[in-house]
Amino acid sequence: MDVSICIVNWNTRELLRACLRSIASCTEGIDYEVIVVDNESSDGSAAMVGQQFPQVKLVAAGANLGFARGSNLAARHATGDFVLYLNPDTELVTNAVAGMWQFLQRDPASGAVGCRILNSDGSIQLTCASAFPSPRNELSSMLLLDRVFPSSRLFSARELGYWDHEDSRVVDCLSGACMMVRRELVEQLGGFDEQLFMYGEDLDLCCRLGRLQLQLYYLATEVIYHHEGAASRKKGRSFAPLFQRASNYYFLRKNFGPVRALAYRGAVSIGAGARLVVGAASLPLWVWRRSENSPRARDFMARHGDLLLWSLGLRGTPAR
Repeated sequence: MDVSICIVNWNTRELLRACLRSIASCTEGIDYEVIVVDNESSDGSAAMVGQQFPQVKLVAAGANLGFARGSNLAARHATGDFVLYLNPDTELVTNAVAGMWQFLQRDPASGAVGCRILNSDGSIQLTCASAFPSPRNELSSMLLLDRVFPSSRLFSARELGYWDHEDSRVVDCLSGACMMVRRELVEQLGGFDEQLFMYGEDLDLCCRLGRLQLQLYYLATEVIYHHEGAASRKKGRSFAPLFQRASNYYFLRKNFGPVRALAYRGAVSIGAGARLVVGAASLPLWVWRRSENSPRARDFMARHGDLLLWSLGLRGTPAR
């Protein structure tokens, strides 16, 4: 078996259906298997897979394990020489699986490979090839400096905004939405860190691969679409922002030490506080101009209030 495609699903039935169809229609020239771990979905995802895709290995998790534990469970059922971690809200538009497999076959210096990932509207998803999070990068993002200066190597360093992602190259981080890894390395490293429920697992795995002196390669010639955030949006306004920051904090503490992790938390605090001040000052004008802005304004204030409280240690992450 060449490639085992591992997908972790939670209540994304229709997107999962589209993903599996795209795999079947776009993947050729290799021997592959698809493994779907269903994290106890309530939307009929498991039944849909069993009825419409009988060739897929369906694994019932029995609970919502999150991405890391679910992916590790899928990898334990893998028989391929390479493991492709693929999100259920992705769609293949090229023979990307074969392209990434062929690259790793001829480049033993690379431990993992990713591809160009597009948003639903066709724009590039910059996180498909990025740098590690840092206090400076977080502060630049929270203060919108990366948007004001999108081509700056200082302010847009996290998502490499100064680069158009049109050429293939070695990078620090690949997105776990579509990342192929040699199975022997998955087994050697133990897969994803299961302390991370959602977000940051790919950062940690990329960091550990890099410490083995292996390259992580971004392959711009292969393309997929990623309809990002389908599962996390079901969790509420603060789920994704808080889990992303908490996961980054854990990642930095684990891999770069407590000083950098605390500095990162401080950057979140400054950024969230600044956004709350600006939001409070502009709130009356925002709502006055358009009444339908009122719910959005309340959501903005609540979301950044939650971030500030978390950064100060006054609240935890939302329930999983």
